[in-house]
Order: sequence, then C-alpha cells, then structure tokens
Amino acid sequence: MARLHMLLAGWMRLDDCASIEQRLFKGLTLIGGLLSLLVVVPMNRLQGLPSFVNLALGVFGIACLLLCWATFRGYYGMKLVFFLYMAGLDLTWFGNAGSQGSIGMFLFTAAMYLVIFFKGRTRWLLTGLYLINGVALVLAERWFPNLVWPFTSPSARNMDLITGFLLSSVVCVLILWVVLEGYHRERERLMAALEALRESEDRFKALVVNSPMPTRVTNLDGRVDYTNHAFEQVLGYTVEDVPDIDTWWLKAYPDPEYRRQVMARWAGYCAVAIANGTPTPAGEYSVVCKDGRTAHMEIQAAVIGDRWLVMFTDISARRRGEDALRQAQKLESLGVLAGGIAHDFNNLLSAMLGNLNIAQMKLPVGSSSMPYLEILEGTIGKAAELTRQMLAYSGKGRFVVAPLDLNRHVAEITHLLAASISKKVQLQYEFTPALPPIEADAAQLQQVVMNLITNASEAIGEGSGIITLGTGLREFGAEELITGFPGQRLEPGTYVTLRAADTGCGMRPEVLARIFDPFFSTKGTGRGLGLSAMLGILRGHRAGIEIQSEPGLGSVFQIHFPASWAKIRDAVHGDEATVKACFQGKVLLVDDEADLRFSFSSMFQHLGFQVVAARDGCEALERFLPGEFALVFMDLTMPRMDGREAFFQMKARDPEVRVVLTSGYSEQESIESQHGLQPAGFIQKPFSLQDLRRVVERALD
Repeated sequence: MARLHMLLAGWMRLDDCASIEQRLFKGLTLIGGLLSLLVVVPMNRLQGLPSFVNLALGVFGIACLLLCWATFRGYYGMKLVFFLYMAGLDLTWFGNAGSQGSIGMFLFTAAMYLVIFFKGRTRWLLTGLYLINGVALVLAERWFPNLVWPFTSPSARNMDLITGFLLSSVVCVLILWVVLEGYHRERERLMAALEALRESEDRFKALVVNSPMPTRVTNLDGRVDYTNHAFEQVLGYTVEDVPDIDTWWLKAYPDPEYRRQVMARWAGYCAVAIANGTPTPAGEYSVVCKDGRTAHMEIQAAVIGDRWLVMFTDISARRRGEDALRQAQKLESLGVLAGGIAHDFNNLLSAMLGNLNIAQMKLPVGSSSMPYLEILEGTIGKAAELTRQMLAYSGKGRFVVAPLDLNRHVAEITHLLAASISKKVQLQYEFTPALPPIEADAAQLQQVVMNLITNASEAIGEGSGIITLGTGLREFGAEELITGFPGQRLEPGTYVTLRAADTGCGMRPEVLARIFDPFFSTKGTGRGLGLSAMLGILRGHRAGIEIQSEPGLGSVFQIHFPASWAKIRDAVHGDEATVKACFQGKVLLVDDEADLRFSFSSMFQHLGFQVVAARDGCEALERFLPGEFALVFMDLTMPRMDGREAFFQMKARDPEVRVVLTSGYSEQESIESQHGLQPAGFIQKPFSLQDLRRVVERALD
C-alpha cells in the first residue's frame, strides 16, 4: 500500500509547474472513471437499476478516462466534466429512487467541484445552474412521482446508501488529500521564497551598508529605511536625523528658494525614472552637512522593488580643482596680457628715458630745466616699477637667478622689515636647519617675503598679534600635487617650504577666492598688485602656494620652492665706483623700434661708440662681420628673426663676439640657456644711461 501511495502521489504531482487544480482534476478524472466503470455500474446491476442509468454512468466513466488521458497533452476539460457529471447525476436521480437514494451525496461533491475549479463569474453562473438543477429535480419528483424509479427492496436501498456513502467519501477524501498536499507544498515553497528573499535583502543591505559610496534607502512613501556608514561619515546624518524625505529637504537644503528648485528638479527626474524604469540622471547639488559645511554632491537614484536606492558622490574636491583650474587659466590669460602690455610699455619708457638722459647730458650745468627733467626721470622710474610688477604678475619677472639659502635671506629681509610693522606684532621664527638651497632671484624673493609680512601685519591691525615664519622640507608626489595644487603645474620632487602664519582677522571664502586677482584689494589704499605680483613671481620660479584662512582664526600661507642641489656662491663685491670714462669701437645696434634705435644710438654715441643699426635679426646678420664690432646690442623680440636666433648664429660665426641682449621681459625669460651659450650681458628695458654704461663695461671687461 505504501508503494502504491507513493506511486499515485508521484503520478498525480505532474511537474513543478502544475497547479493544485490541475493535479486534482487529473486525480478526479482517473478515480471517477475507474469507479464508474468498475464499481458503480456492477453495483447498479446487482440493485436492478434501469439500464439507462448504467449507460449514462458508463459513458461518464469512459469520458473521464479520456479526459484524464488528455491532461497529458495539456488539455483540462473542467467545464466538460462538470456538465457530464451533472447530466449523469440527473439521470441517476430518476433511476435510483430520487431523493430517497444516495444521489444527494454526489450532488454535494459537485458543489465542491464548483468551488475548487471555477472562479469569478464562471463560478457564480455554474453555481446558479447547479442550484436551479437541484430545485428542478426536487420539484419534478414531487409533481411527477411516476418518473422516479423506487427501490426494489429494502436491502437494495441499504446497499445504495452504503455504496453512495463510500464512493462520495472516496471522492471527498481524494479532493481533500490533493488540496492539503498542494497547500503544504505551496506553504513550503512560500517559506523557501521568503527565506530566499530575506537572505537576498540581507545581502543587499550588507552591500549598501559597506559600500564606500554614501547611500540611502528610502521607501516609495518617503520614509528612510537606512543609510550606510559612508553616508554618515560624509554628510554626518543618521536615520534618526533624517527619518523621512521631508526632513531631508529641510536639513540638506535650508535655503527655501534653492530647496524649491531642487525639489522641482528631483520630482521631474523621479517621474521620468519611474515611467521608463531607468535610474535618474546624475545631478549636482550643494548639500548642507550636519556640521554646517556645504558639500557638492552628485546624486543619482534608482527604483529597486518598492524602494529608492539613492547614491551620493562627493565631488567637492573635484569642484575645488575645477574652480582652481579656471582661476589659474584666468590669471594666466591675464598674465599673458599684462606681460605683453608691460613689454610694449617698457619699450616706450626706454625711448623716453634714453632721450631724457641725453637731454640731461646736453644741458649746461645749472640749467633751469634740469629739475623738471629730474622729476620726469623719477616719474619714468615709478612707471618702470609698475611694469616690473606687471611682469612679475605675468610670471616673467625672474631676473638674476642663483642658488640661495632661504633661511638666511628670510632672516635678513624680516630684520629690515621689522621696523616697518607695528610694535604690537611679534615676529617668531621656526627655521629648519640644513635646508637645501633654492634657485631664486634675491630681489623677487624679498618682494614675496615683504608681501607676506605686510599682509599679515595688516590682517592683525592695531591690536597685538603674532606672525610666525617657518621653513621646512617636503616631498610631493604627482597625485598629491594634482589634488593639493590644482592648476599650479608643479613637478613631483623635493620642495623647500616657507610658511607664514598670522593671528589676524582671517578671510572670508569670497575674499580668499579673489586675493590673487589683479587690482583687487580690501584696503582703502594700494593698487592691489602685491599678491597678484607675488603669484606671478612664484609661477616664474615654478613654486607653489597653499593658503588656509578662516574669519577670526588668522591665515597660513605656505610657499613651496623646488629644492636645488647647486652650491651657493659667495657674493662678489666689485668696485662699482670705477667707471670707464669713454669707450671706442663699433656697436651693432639691433632693434625693430625706430624710436628705440634713435635713443639707443644717441646713448652709445655719447659713450664713445660708432653705431651701425639694424631693424631685425636678418638685417643684423647681413651686416655682421667677425671681428669688426666691439659689441652687439640686440633686442630679443623682433619680426622675421628674433634676437635669440640671431645670437646663436653670430656665436656660430664668431665665438668671441660680445653680445648684450635687451628685452622688456626679464633675463631668465629671455635667455633661458640653450646650446650651452650665454650672452656677455643682459639689461632690462627701460634703463638709464648709467645702467647701460655699467652693463657695457662688464661685457667688455
């Protein structure tokens, strides 16, 4: 029996995709067909029931077996079985004593069949038909009693009742067995599915919680389920801080107008995402963190089931880098403009100063015009100083570059500046000994230190405070330079650091963002070129700068110069008082500006030279003969062929030629060493006759 039970159970299970109704239908058609043919028909013959009853039950039994076979082909004739069953019951009603027989028990199984196999409108229609059929049978028996076949004997009635009870019980047990088996199976499936769902949710939550990206999970109704560790670390908020989306809007976007814009934008993104089943576009938002700072976040969300998975990417560093790069590009473009203007302006000042000096030489001693010319010379000097600041801002202001001891130079400069700052300001030094030298121009380094101390002193104001100057040594890698010095184009390596910290008023972020803008100043006086010129000097020295400042907490400037391993040369003091009275020989004067050729020619003639002038490098090479000229004085920026190329070709023809180069730019910018060749001298425009005399004397000596 156990083996038969397992065989029937396995056969009736069909496959994993079969429903309870399909398994039950298969069992009912099989059992119903076999019972009808093998049990009910023989028992009816023993009871002496009419032949039409056995014929109807035989047809029903064969139809059930055929429908059972059809289930293997995927056909389930549930309605057909119901109508055949009802037809068989109607005929058996009249041939088996009507309401006195056991047929009522089978009508009860028909009602169970209705409830199990049909749903919705079909169930209600067939139930109504079933009730109408039952009422019709009872009324027909009452009105036409002759249509009902009575039992032939009391024993036949007892046999009918016993047989009907057993058969209907078998059908009911079969139905309950299949239903309960299906229930337990579905319950097991449901429990397994729930367990798998819980495991999947736990894995999903573990992935979200341990994700390095700040993430928040929110229900569709706006309730925040949980946030991960990165969310709490970056933004500071926990689920208790922002339990729902409404609280999030208020805390993350406290400004009402900006909050309204963000909510409208986010609602549009979410509507499109839900409609298309895609994630929202990544948008940039300024989010206020729990500690009050503002972080630039890139936020994107996706609908997963009944929840929103919201992912945050902190792009604050990237935004700072982009802003710094834009600022650097803006300052660089302004520097190019400033350098070009300063160069051309220096040419004009050179012509003015040269002619002025010649005029002064030609005036008799004690002339009444001399004081006016001296005032004009002083004004030209101030204009020249302004152009030097513009050149420094453009990064083209490195003049005489040499290995320097940063500690010694900073100490000397601050000693000179100590008298110019407030007595209430205390200077402190934190120098690191034995630092490598830096390649720098001493005068420009002095301007940098002067700007740092002057600005620190003004930040402290009339009260007391401390300015701390310190030096140190740092190693910078490529990645650290990219993130820490965006837009400054520094090379990885060793840097000597100059640090200037003050206890002054500090700077607001909007002021800090503009301190290097030319002509920007928070003071009532000044041109606003101090820090901008300092930035240009640092660019010219390939140095970097870091600034930290907060209102009320002071400022810290850190400047990083590339370390040099060259040996520091001792200062050589020449006898500046010895000046040669007069020169002789020919000078090849090369400049594309006619005014400058005239002015410089007059100056060289005053010094005793014969002057041969050329308009550019090509014309100079045509007139150049080895050994003919005592000196070549040549501008660097000219059309056709510039002074640099002409210098190299002259050196190739005559290695002993003495060449002095001049430019509105600095020496370092003008004659960056190429091919190992250096000119005999360099003089920056504008220059006085005395400056020219000293440079020519050094070049010829």
